[in-house]
Amino acid sequence: MQTNNRLRESLVVIVCLLSMISCLAIYMAQQTNQYDTNFFRMQIIFITVGFVAVFLLSKLDMTFVRSNIIWVYLAMLILLAGILIPNPLVAKINGATRWYQLAGFSLQPSEIAKSMFIVVIAHFAAKYERIIWKQLLITWSLAGVVLLLIMKQPDLGTTIVYFVSAFTISILALKSTKLIITILTSLVVAVSGGLYLVVYHVNLLEKIGFKSYQFRRIHTWLDPASDPNSFYQVDRSLKAIGSGTMSGSNSTSVYIPESHTDMIFSTIGNQFGFIGASLLLILFMLFIHQLIIAALHMKSSFSTYVIAGFAMMFAFNIFENIAMTIGLMPLTGIPLPFISYGGSSTLGNMIALGIILAVIKCDDTSLRRA
Repeated sequence: MQTNNRLRESLVVIVCLLSMISCLAIYMAQQTNQYDTNFFRMQIIFITVGFVAVFLLSKLDMTFVRSNIIWVYLAMLILLAGILIPNPLVAKINGATRWYQLAGFSLQPSEIAKSMFIVVIAHFAAKYERIIWKQLLITWSLAGVVLLLIMKQPDLGTTIVYFVSAFTISILALKSTKLIITILTSLVVAVSGGLYLVVYHVNLLEKIGFKSYQFRRIHTWLDPASDPNSFYQVDRSLKAIGSGTMSGSNSTSVYIPESHTDMIFSTIGNQFGFIGASLLLILFMLFIHQLIIAALHMKSSFSTYVIAGFAMMFAFNIFENIAMTIGLMPLTGIPLPFISYGGSSTLGNMIALGIILAVIKCDDTSLRRA
């Protein structure tokens, strides 16, 4: 119990520090005078609401949640499917329908549903862990429907995040080493085949529902000279981070597109230099480390799967966001957890933290029998 309490406290402290960095970075991003909206003030409101959500969700009885897991899954499907049905609350922006809009506020359901998705997949992975074929069939049938709904928005980046989270839980739940090796080998082959199609036969992928702009970003990543306009954002990001040197740039006039949202790491690198960026990375590593320790410390399979799923979700988000700002990965719309501006992403991450705290609190032998 004492160890669980220390884990919970350390996670909350780290997220508090990350939230402070978020507000500071957003404030610095506004100093370029490229925005009229006071994002700094809005982010404080989002974070405050988020911590209220953390407090409430940390009180959840996970045994009760698991006993009503079907309703959780149905609620998630309604939330995601509603965005695809034409209605006054849905806005189409840049060809994508990813947001509900009401009274001037927008909500991205895929950010909110991440936590529900991980809990659902972890529940069925734990429930059928003794029957491998049934476990794989049920978990991936449920996951497949959700992945399809997100792809239809379309939102390839978020779809990958969902897939990686489910895949992590699925691999952990398998007890057969041979099967794990077979699945991992198949995944490597599939990814390699997919990259080959993207580079040489992209027209085949477009015929099955993918969008050309999704692959244009990959082509630009592989060959920046092929489309200088698409590479402009990454180019500005690299220049901004480079000009930050060791302790940060004295200039406040560096222009970085989306410097308060997806490219906020560029702002941190520019304003606080290598030292500031390194401190942020250390905090992120501590956060993931605490999640891994918590997952290993849990008594029930369900608790382990949930926390491991969240650990991979956050780790992938952090890696992908930072990697795209320095040109190591293609550009995506994935925000930097707890740092990027945004009501949906902030609330989604805080919901995840609240559920993690609830799982750690409720972990006991009764969860095994649920």
